[in-house]
Amino acid sequence: MGLDGLARLHGLFAAYKPPGLKWKHLRDTVELQLLKGLNAGKRPASEHRVRFLLGPVEGSEEKELTLTATSVPTLIDHPLVRGPAFTSLKIGMGHRLDAQASGVLVLGVGRGRRLLTDMYNAHLTKDYTVHGLLGKATDDFCEDGRLVEKTTYDHVTREKLERILSLIQGSHQKALVMYSNADLQTQEAYEMAVSGVLRPMNKSPMLVTGIRCLQFAPPEFLLGPTLGYTSKNKALEKGAVHA
Repeated sequence: MGLDGLARLHGLFAAYKPPGLKWKHLRDTVELQLLKGLNAGKRPASEHRVRFLLGPVEGSEEKELTLTATSVPTLIDHPLVRGPAFTSLKIGMGHRLDAQASGVLVLGVGRGRRLLTDMYNAHLTKDYTVHGLLGKATDDFCEDGRLVEKTTYDHVTREKLERILSLIQGSHQKALVMYSNADLQTQEAYEMAVSGVLRPMNKSPMLVTGIRCLQFAPPEFLLGPTLGYTSKNKALEKGAVHA
């Protein structure tokens, strides 16, 4: 692509991150592939300069030497001398995922990095699917973490789990109204609250806009977002949240 390709390299794009891969490794891999494409482009022709080279005089039987003006290419821009033309590229991340999470990451390159700020200020929601295991607790809440507690789970039913999820969703919805700075006495704010499009206007903690039990097969269970919310990102993470 070369310099022309770099001038056109602007925008946002999505990349899938599999579980077990750190987000930084994904970003570095994308940067490496883009740099390969940029450096694979044809470089401009090398400049020439005039050098006086010592050589024999043509047509002379005697071993006389003379200086001859010769145009030779300069090697200062040769790839073996200068190295690759592009060695780094600024790539922004719209958000991050834990190493064990899988999902879509939004990256920005060039002027597209500015759009990441606009995307953040838009307070978009993210959809997460959570796989859980009853009866065990680890130090980092991941399945490969160090086991710190183990207990029975026979008393846990789907009805009890859904009751707890309702309490969590209710408390977070109250917090969402508070952080949205919306006056629910107005018709517009009331309609936004009913349709579920209220968003915090300032920096806020993690807020769960909707959560429900998708599958319950003890000891395993599956949680996900409630119906009616537009999916902006699906990942295997620790919650269904508004970041």
